[in-house]
Amino acid sequence: MGRCVWHLDCLVRDIMRSWLTQSWRLLKQGGLLLSLSLASCVVSPQPSPPGEDPDLDGDGIDIVGAGTEDLNELLTFDAAPGSVDPAKGVVIVTNLERSDAPSRVVVRDDGSFSVALAGFPGDTVRFQVDQDGARSQPVDIAVDATGQVVDVVEDAPACLAIDPARFVALSGAGDAQSIVVRNECEVAVLIDAPRLRRGRGPFTFSPTGALSLEPGEAGFVTVRAVGAADEREDVLFFDVSAPEPARRAITLTVPE
Repeated sequence: MGRCVWHLDCLVRDIMRSWLTQSWRLLKQGGLLLSLSLASCVVSPQPSPPGEDPDLDGDGIDIVGAGTEDLNELLTFDAAPGSVDPAKGVVIVTNLERSDAPSRVVVRDDGSFSVALAGFPGDTVRFQVDQDGARSQPVDIAVDATGQVVDVVEDAPACLAIDPARFVALSGAGDAQSIVVRNECEVAVLIDAPRLRRGRGPFTFSPTGALSLEPGEAGFVTVRAVGAADEREDVLFFDVSAPEPARRAITLTVPE
């Protein structure tokens, strides 16, 4: 009887040992599969985030020539490598002192560009990157009276808050957006009747009269895209007459 018990004990022990060994193997295999699965999750490519609007560094833009050619005054600008990020698309260049159509120049692979356009020393020129409809904020460059020095133009007076400050993108005919003009100065601000630079795009605005804002007061100018037009952009000017002469310029666009 004892011999049978001993053999039974041995049999149970062998069965238990075999079961434990097999279970350990399965656990190891499962752990390996789990590790491979986790590794696969880690290295799997993730969707790219939505693209951001391009950036334009106005400090990289310099004037390299202001002279005459064929009796036309020309302003020639060079932008250093890295001025446009990412380095692609075109730059729309607009002389804010003239009513000429904007110029368009291709951005080089290193983010630089060059452009020559009609203008005179003392003019202010606006630059804006366009990358398949995504646009940078406009940068205004003022050329001094000698035609040899340029400066990035800041909004003036600083206490006059305009939102959006320099760029309004409308989606197409029927779209409208209000521009908020808020007087944060300690004195009244007077703004002449708004005006369009060319008036050939599909844009209207209201009210059309002058604005007088007391300290802390805000006004609204609503711009609308209406109908069809050959040109897809323009510039809306706010000429400030008090407390000091200044000008704000807001680029208006509709998709091509």
